[in-house]
Amino acid sequence: MNVEDGRARRIGLLDSGVGGLSVLREVYRQLPAVSVSYIGDTANVPYGEKPIPVLRELALRLTAELVSSGVSAVIMASGTSTVAGLEPARELFPNIPIFGVIEPGAKAALAHTRGPIGVMATTATVNSLAYTHSVRHIDPSRKVFEVACPRFVPLVESGRANSEDAVDACMEYLESLVHHRVSAVILGCTHFPFLLQSLAEALKRMGTENAPIFVDPAVDAVADAAAALGIDVSKRTPVGRTDFFCTGNPVLFAENASLLLGTPVKDVAFLDLPVGVHV
Repeated sequence: MNVEDGRARRIGLLDSGVGGLSVLREVYRQLPAVSVSYIGDTANVPYGEKPIPVLRELALRLTAELVSSGVSAVIMASGTSTVAGLEPARELFPNIPIFGVIEPGAKAALAHTRGPIGVMATTATVNSLAYTHSVRHIDPSRKVFEVACPRFVPLVESGRANSEDAVDACMEYLESLVHHRVSAVILGCTHFPFLLQSLAEALKRMGTENAPIFVDPAVDAVADAAAALGIDVSKRTPVGRTDFFCTGNPVLFAENASLLLGTPVKDVAFLDLPVGVHV
């Protein structure tokens, strides 16, 4: 894996597939002058049902690829990767700032609402109770209700985020959160912001009064990274370059990424990431 820009100008993003593009959108919005290396591990998507040791290994392998390419920082643009690999990666690569999405999502939800907080995430993330722990570390009195949403990632990865199937899945997973009258729902997997249209339609069909707000952790995750790295957010030019890599089919990745980002994604490079490789 090679990139042209030096360590001072480039941030690395990693995800199981196209979900991390929701974080990339925020980099484009907040830090357009920063260059990015993006890895989508599409050969191993979805992550949500895999054991934590496997997820940790994948997160460390992807982080190692980004670090070796010369990035100045890494954002684990995946809730599941953050749960499994953030702290091990920080220990393994102490000289590179590595950021996750769990704490930024928890802080944002607490800042914007005062009622119970809902979390929609992958099975692995929900089982870890990472968002519950993060919220209660800041506010021990706040109630948190987490719901695993295993249907969501395949819908986004297959380009069906705005389909009837997606609305049906949203209604299924929102039911208990609406019952608990949550004031905010943290979109605890980076794939999930691409379902906002379907989530809104689901709430409409459910006739929900006092609908919760949806919190995208990417907004605060990118802002936190910019602040920690001392990046000048007012710098808008020149526009940074993005290099895309995926471990599966580059053509399929490019097609779906173009759809989700609303702009053509070309020249996606294949990254060989053998299963079972230890770092």
